[in-house]
Amino acid sequence: MAKYAGKDFSVFLVDGYNLIASLSESASMGKESITQQTNPFGVGSEGHSPIGLIKGMLAVGGGFFDAATDALHNIVADVTGFTRIVSAAMEGNTIGKHFMGFEGAIDSKYEVTDKRDGLTMANVSYLVSGDVNEGIIVQDLAAFTASWDTKTGGAGATDAPVDYSVDPGQRVIPITSNSMAAASVVTCPIAHGLTTGQIILISGVITSSPTINGQRTVTVLSSTTFSVPVDTSLGAAGTGGTFVLCSTVAGGVGYLHCTAFAITNLVYKIMHSPDDITYAALITFTTLTAIGKERKTVSGTIDRYLSSQGTNTGAGSVTVFSGLCRN
Repeated sequence: MAKYAGKDFSVFLVDGYNLIASLSESASMGKESITQQTNPFGVGSEGHSPIGLIKGMLAVGGGFFDAATDALHNIVADVTGFTRIVSAAMEGNTIGKHFMGFEGAIDSKYEVTDKRDGLTMANVSYLVSGDVNEGIIVQDLAAFTASWDTKTGGAGATDAPVDYSVDPGQRVIPITSNSMAAASVVTCPIAHGLTTGQIILISGVITSSPTINGQRTVTVLSSTTFSVPVDTSLGAAGTGGTFVLCSTVAGGVGYLHCTAFAITNLVYKIMHSPDDITYAALITFTTLTAIGKERKTVSGTIDRYLSSQGTNTGAGSVTVFSGLCRN
């Protein structure tokens, strides 16, 4: 199990400004299920029921007071109701690592503190309005002087497609067996949670002939069974193995922050692909002409591989960060 520390927390983006250099003591973020107490009079133990609401939590404690144009004070000191888009990378500024995104973070409290034997500090509390998303970094915070694409063989950047099948946050589903049939039927000991047409990656199945291991498109038969287009009717059944998802079907949310802008404009897209060969645009963000941010939703299927594509116009440099949260 990977472990992370303060040195790994390297990106804290608020409306296109990276405030990580202003933070020194603590930052807390997360989600809470809202419940209502349900025990009546005469009952000696508390009872609680969820009411279907999720509350986001975000606070920064012990940041350095800094009045520079792009630093903590000038970005968050106005508590008159500005709603911020916030992204935080707790595991490091690395493609494929996890991040958290906040749809709407309202600066609810800002205070500056002084003491005789210390530096001037600043604390910020946010009231989170809207969704809190957890996802994968598709583009680490980096500067580009020309157009780029992080897919395998893409121009202007290191090859760094994000493969969902190796996401450590995925649930690994066990397989009990697969049958001898024109379309082999796979049985799981627990609910598989799949939808017909979804693509999965099967591994570890033994004795199946031909093998069903590999990337397969499923047809759901029941909550614990599905078929894959592998003809084992003249071969042999199989046992064991596991699968993980290659595609998801409920859409998602993309986050984009631009922290430095010295070109004419930037067209930025999150791309997706079933095979890391043929890519299509998943999310096309609003064309950038200045420092800024955007959160954009997408519906439907999201394929296995993700890449970052930026098309620059004009000489100069642009610095961006993006991530995708699958629903």
